[in-house]
Formats: sequence, C-alpha cells, structure tokens
Amino acid sequence: MQSRRPVPDQATRLAALRAFCDSALDDYPELSQYDQFEPDFWDGIDCLRIADDWVRQHPQEGPKALADGFVFPTVWDDLEDRRDQQRYGLQHRLCDAWITAHPDAYSLAQICARLQHMLQFAFEDSDYPLPTDEDGPAYYRRSPDQAWAFPDVPACINRLSNYPPTPAWQTFAEWLLDGSWNREQPPSTPGDEQRKIADAYIYVHKEIQRIALGLLEAGRLDYPRFVRAANTWGRAMMFYCDDTGLDSDDVDLDRYAEEAFDEDDSNDEAPEDEGLDDESSQSDEPPTEEAAAVPPELVNFTVRYVEDALAGLPANAEKLADTFRSVEVYQTRWLLQALAVVERLGMTPDNFLDGFGYTAAVLERFLSLQQLPRNPSAELLAALTGFSRNSLLTALPYAGQASRVVLDALGWSDLQAFQREYLNIALAPQSGWGTDLPNTLDETVGVVDRYLLDKALAEADPDHLREYLAALEPSHWAFPETRVLLDAYQGIGRPALEKKLSRHAQPAMRIYGLLPVTGPDDVRQRYLTLKKLHKEVRKYGAQRQANSHAAVQAGLENLARAAGYPSAIRLEWAMESQIAESALTAATIDGYDITLIIDGLSPTLHICKAAKTLKTAPPAVRKNPDFIALKTQQTQLKEQIARFCRTLEAMMSSGETLALDDLKPLLKMPAVRLLLEQLIVQADDAALGWLDAATLTVTDLEGRQQVAERTLRIAHPFHLFTAGQLSAWQKEVVTHRRVQPFKQAFRELYLLTPAERDTGLWSNRFAGHRLKGKVAARLLQVRNWSTSSVEDIYYESKEHGIYATFNFLDTGHYLSETEHFTFDTIAFYRDQKALPLEQVPPLLFSEIMRDADLLVSVAHTADDYSTSQETLQRRAELVGELVQGLGLQNVKCEGHFLHITGQRANYRIHLGSAAIHIEPGNYLCIVPAGSSSTEFYLPFADTDRKMAEVLSKMFLLLDDMNITDSLILEQIQRGG
Repeated sequence: MQSRRPVPDQATRLAALRAFCDSALDDYPELSQYDQFEPDFWDGIDCLRIADDWVRQHPQEGPKALADGFVFPTVWDDLEDRRDQQRYGLQHRLCDAWITAHPDAYSLAQICARLQHMLQFAFEDSDYPLPTDEDGPAYYRRSPDQAWAFPDVPACINRLSNYPPTPAWQTFAEWLLDGSWNREQPPSTPGDEQRKIADAYIYVHKEIQRIALGLLEAGRLDYPRFVRAANTWGRAMMFYCDDTGLDSDDVDLDRYAEEAFDEDDSNDEAPEDEGLDDESSQSDEPPTEEAAAVPPELVNFTVRYVEDALAGLPANAEKLADTFRSVEVYQTRWLLQALAVVERLGMTPDNFLDGFGYTAAVLERFLSLQQLPRNPSAELLAALTGFSRNSLLTALPYAGQASRVVLDALGWSDLQAFQREYLNIALAPQSGWGTDLPNTLDETVGVVDRYLLDKALAEADPDHLREYLAALEPSHWAFPETRVLLDAYQGIGRPALEKKLSRHAQPAMRIYGLLPVTGPDDVRQRYLTLKKLHKEVRKYGAQRQANSHAAVQAGLENLARAAGYPSAIRLEWAMESQIAESALTAATIDGYDITLIIDGLSPTLHICKAAKTLKTAPPAVRKNPDFIALKTQQTQLKEQIARFCRTLEAMMSSGETLALDDLKPLLKMPAVRLLLEQLIVQADDAALGWLDAATLTVTDLEGRQQVAERTLRIAHPFHLFTAGQLSAWQKEVVTHRRVQPFKQAFRELYLLTPAERDTGLWSNRFAGHRLKGKVAARLLQVRNWSTSSVEDIYYESKEHGIYATFNFLDTGHYLSETEHFTFDTIAFYRDQKALPLEQVPPLLFSEIMRDADLLVSVAHTADDYSTSQETLQRRAELVGELVQGLGLQNVKCEGHFLHITGQRANYRIHLGSAAIHIEPGNYLCIVPAGSSSTEFYLPFADTDRKMAEVLSKMFLLLDDMNITDSLILEQIQRGG
C-alpha cells in the first residue's frame, strides 16, 4: 500500500508542534473550557493568535511545522485517549489558520505534494481512501489502521485555489486540470456505471473555476487544455453567459458539503466530534454581492465545447449527461441543434428514453427552451417544419416554452388549449412539490376548471388528441393520474376508480367528484362516499391523514362543480338538507310505533306500544326493513349533527358571517335548527341573542327581539367580552339550563398579555412545556394543523391569509417519531413575513392560543403541570354560575379552589387538577369513575372531563353523610 510519511526533519518539527499543542490545552484559558458537546466551541477560538505564539517561539522552523502539520494526517488509532484527540483537533486548526493567512512557497509545495499523492494513489493510499458512492462524498471507507483523512482532496484544492498564481502554482494547476491522473474507479459491483476519480469531488466547482481563471490570466489556458479540463471536471469548467443563451440551474454545491459530512450514519466508525470540520466546505473567498463577469475567452471556450459535444453525440454521452445536467437554454439555436441530433440518430417517442439513455439525458436539457423570444413564431416555425414528424413528436414533451410552436409545426394548433389545461392539471401543486396529482396538502390539486376544459376538448380534433396522448405516453409528460382524471371527466373508468377508492388512493379521491352526474341520487351518494373516506383515513399516520383530507376536499370541490354548486360548502349544505328531507322519521311495525326524535343533541328511537314506552325493540321488530332503515337514519343523523357541530364551531372561531340566503337552506334541517337555537348569535353585526329559526328573530338579554335582515354570525366569546356581556350570557345559559353543542359562553378566551406586547412578534406563553410526541402529533392533526415536518408546524387561516406556527425544541424529523419535545414559541406570518401579535385578528389569536393550551394540557409529560390561567378562569366562572343557578349551599369558589362545607369535614378542590384536600391540609384520594358521561347538568356538550371530575367530586362531598365507600370514609375520619 502506498503511504506518504514525513521525512526526519518534518517528523522532528511535528513532534515539537504536538508538544506545544498539548501544553496549550492547559496554558490557554479559552481551551481549558473545551466541551465536546458544544458544536460552536471552536468558532470562539482565535487559532491564528495561538499559531502566531508558536511561530514566535520557533521563528526558524515554526512556519514549516505548521505546513507539515496540515498535510500529514494522524492515524486515529495512534491517538491514545480523549486528551490526545483534543490535541490533534487543536493542531489541525492552528495549521489551517496559519497556512491560510500565510500562503508561502513551502506550504504550497506541501499541499501540492499531498494533493498529487492522493489523486495518483486514490485506490492504494491507506491514509486517504477514495469516497464511496454508497456513503456519499463526505464519508470514507475506514479501517482501524487508516488515518483521519485531513486534509482531503477538496480541502487541498480549496487552499490551492486561493494561493497566488506563482510559476510553481501554475505548473501544478495545469497538471490538476489536465487530468492525466484521472483513472477509472473499480466498480463496486459488476455492471455498475464507470466513474473516474474526479467524479467523486462534486463540491469543488468554485475552486476549479478560480484555478482556471488563474491559468487564463497567466496565458496558460488554451482551448485544448480547456477541453481536457472540462472532460475531467465537467460542470466546474462550464462558464455560461446570458449572451450565449446558456445558464445553469445548479445549486451552490459548496453549501451542502458540511451537511453531507455531518449527516448521521450509524455505521460510520469515525470519531465522535473531537475531530475536524469538513474543510472542503470552507471557502476563504470573501462574500460578494454579485458574481464577477466571466472572461470572454472562457465564454467562447464553453460555447465551442457545447457545440462540439452536441455534434459528437452519442460519444462520451455518460460524462456529458453529468456535465450538462444543470444547463438551461434561452436561445432557439440550442433547441434546433439538439433537434438536429434527434433527427440524425433517428430517435422516436418510443425509443428516446429507453434506447438512448445518457444521450437522451443530454438532449432533454438542450431541447427545453426556458424562454420563448418575443417574436419567434414565423422564424422558429419555419425552422421546425424542416424536421420529420417523428423528430418533432420526440421533442414535444421536452421543448419547454417552444412546445406551443412545435404543436403548430405538427399542424396541431387545435390542441393548444388542451395542452395548456392538461399541464395545468398535472403540474398544479402550489407547493411546488411533485406532479401528476401528488399526495399533498394542497386542496387545489386535481380541481378542474370545467369551462376551460370543456372549451379545450371542444376545440381539439379527436384524431390529433389521440395521437398527441400516444406520443406523450413514453415521456415524462405521460402523467398517468391526469390521464385517469381526463377519462373520468368524460365518464370513463368509474369501476376502476371506485376500486382505488376502497384502497384509499388519494388521486382517486380528487378525481371521484369529476364523474358526470348520472341521476338525482348520484351526487348525494358520492358526497356520502367522500365524507365516509374522510372518516376512514383517520386510522393512518398524521401526514397521510392530512393529505387524504386535502384530497377529499378537492374531490368535494370537483363534485360541487359537476353538480352546479358554487362551492364545496354549498354542496355540503344542499346534500345535508336533502338527507334530512328524505329521512324516514316514523314507522308502525306489528303494532309498535317507532319514532326518530332528537333528545338534547342525540337522535334516539322512541318505541311505544299501547301507550307504553319500551327501552328496546323486540327481536322481530329489529329485523324489519323499516326498523333497519330508521336505525340507518339515526346513524346518519348522528354523523350529520357531529359534522355540523364542527362546521358551526369553525364558523364561530373564524367570525364568519352568513347571508340570510345561505342560512335559510340550512334551517330546513331539524338538526341545524336545534344546534343554532342553542347558540348565541349576532344579527347584522349588532344585536346579540338567541335565534328563533322560524321567524329569524334574535332575542337579547332584556327580552327584546330584532329581526335579522342581512347576516347572522355565531358569536365568539370575544364578541361577548367586547360587548361587556360575557358574564351575563354565562348566567343566562346556566339559568335556563341550556346545553350548547360546543363551548361558547364558557369557551376559554385568550387576550394579548403585556409580555406578548413587549416581544412583539412571538409569544412565549407556553414555552418550556415538555410534551409527548405521539399525543401532540395526533392532537394537532385533529385540530387541522399541518405536521408534515417539525420545521413546518403551522395552521393556515385562509380567511385572513395568515399562517400560525408552533416552534418546538428537541425534536426529530416527525413529531410522532419523537418521544418527548419542548414547546418553544408561537408566531404568525403573512406573505412570509412575521406579523406583529397586535395585528393578528383577536379571534384567530385566541383560537391558536386555545389550541396551544389544549396541546400542553393533554400532551404534557410533567406531573406538576400547571393549568393555564384562562382555563382556570373559565372553570371558576362555570362553577360560580352553577352554584348560584342550582341554589347550592355550603359551596363557594375562591381563586383556583372550590371550598365545600360538608357534615363530616370541610374540603377544597383545585379547579385545575381536581385534587381534594380535607381542611386544613390532608390529601383525600378519590379516583374518578371511568364513565365519560355525567349525571349532572353542564352547559355544553363537548364535556371538559377535568371540569366534570371537579363537579362530580363537589356533589359527592356536599352529601358526604351518604358516602359508603370505606376507603374514602377512612381517609375523612383520619383527616378530620
């Protein structure tokens, strides 16, 4: 095995440098604070100052020692302990800082020798193995006798590119660019593509370009050398220019070098973090606001190289596919040159991709015209008509902005509108991620503008359309899901589509609504199917569930358009109204009168015979078709009530107003009338009160009635608070023992705090709470938060164009995969800019804070979790109103405690935890029953379980003389 080791003089200098670094760990106070778990530790160390101290102590040999220390790696197994590893980490950083600041001839010679050795012996050097494809360019094959390989090839090239272009530098730079050392890598497995040594170093583009510029300025870069360099370094040698119609969409690969190196790899045997940063990612190039102009000679070399490469295809196509994989073309001449190659090689749509591989990959880039010149039609059309039909069909899916002119050249101008709609559907995601109806949170994907698509299909010649779609079949414009959509739009393939629905395929959910309406019950049947799918996908993980819900919503929007409704919400209201109107509500079976009634908020079957009410129906009646139909209707009514509870609560949370024309169809449904009449509403943005659905009047606290003339809104607690009536409405709800379908009067209300006014752009209200990952992910998902990534936990308010974000600490990539994490801040954004909290609509702010409060109260990990002030306040208000409304004696609410005077003892119950103490301070343990139902009145249906526990304990202790449980009695006797 080849190995490059220091000569005796170098070894002596290195030994002295090691001794200095070892003592420096103790002598320099900033180094004594070394923390291996502090990733930014070295950023605060002035390594150049320490290196200067070394040179002052060793003025003759010190600079050479620092150059030697940079280029000769230390074998990791030779490092005896953690101290030795720290010393080596310091040594490398001192050497790097010095040679970067002092690029002298000796260090240049050492770097060149090191780099030349690594490239010439890339497969034999035990100190520096070549990067492997499997691990990526930042990881290396290692065995116990191998060195920690710094400096590596990218680090040496980086240093070299920043050295003055002396004659010695120029000579080595010529050798590096010419690539005589660039041998083929041995394939990992038989049949692997052949790669060369230089192919492994994709993060050195800027450095190679700086070296090429240095040689050009020295007059030592002619076109033959440029070609050799381009054949070696590929994309790094492409100097594109706007004037030539060539550009690159390549990202700055340097920015990924450090990320690739730091990526976790459980099989990596490298040392933990004592070692070194990937120096290849560091650039000494000062930041500039705009790139310097490219010298004309290099532009001309690049254009000439591109022209020669296209003319020489398919020779060397594999290398060219990588060299040109980021090129963008803006002039029609490149499209025409690529099309000439298609014609010369006899390419067709069927064999383009499968038969020509790398050649096709090169041609794709040059066929894809990024921008059509202002007046191209006549000249470009004339040039295109000179090519064969097969060549034009082959180029069509790759022609970019020129595809419209290609259609004209084929004589298919009638397909212009269809192609536009076809691509609009297939490339619809606003997120920019994925094509062809991808699984996405974007509810617009797959939603069709029926007017435009109808017009496009009417204009298209059927024969042209058939040939067009056939030509696209082998290409990346095939878009199979979009083809299914087009078939469904024309009534084709319904059975296959419904089979996909049974597997919960998301594209099928989006497409299902597009099928033509076949009868009066078809729309309702498909509506119920989509609603059923919305419920069924809850069994999946957070991301799939969220994407599926978006797909269902797109399907409902398509169904609404197909059925002639203006929106999905109007479709929903119409379908629910039809379901209610067509419902079977009563039947007489074998003398039993069975009626479906709504008792409270629950639909129940009332069974009666000879004026006697029965609890259940006899077995014979339960088998009757009419009874089965009533049970089915009962289930549908339950689901309808649940759906409208969610809809009405969402309308309250957003502050949405309903025009009377939209409200009247809703009021045809008994369930909706029932729900609305238990809610406080606001008529015409003014009067607050109870709604009379029959007369559309609103009755306020004083009994005054006002007819709603324009709009109606479900009042949010904020509206009641700003009107100064919140407490009065709470009393009104309890006094008349109303049961609201969800928390309204006693809903938690969150207002800006002084601390939040001070922070301005974010809230720390719930910061520091530790949460359970799976519980939190599930809860956020149910509350319609996007949880696709921990870096993007957000809720979108479409009404206001605002995104609310929850920021968490200590998370993995997905919340559900993180056992515990910490709540950090809450912020709001509009147009990608942070929105001051004072500018957030109060209702949105309150609801987002309510979600956060619910999150930390349900998913918290700490035993000593403290209930929020808002929740405690609402519970105190509720208890106070119940005590007064029910005329309870010996109960009072003070602060966060409920005080009860019993006959056996006095008690206090904490409103947050429901913990009981016997006065003055003995704890009383009472375990709540497992049933979720309550036997006492609460003013809302979505029960606050902790509040129910508080009240159940209150009623138990008020009547403590009737307690029979021996364990409870023993505690009371001992505590009293």
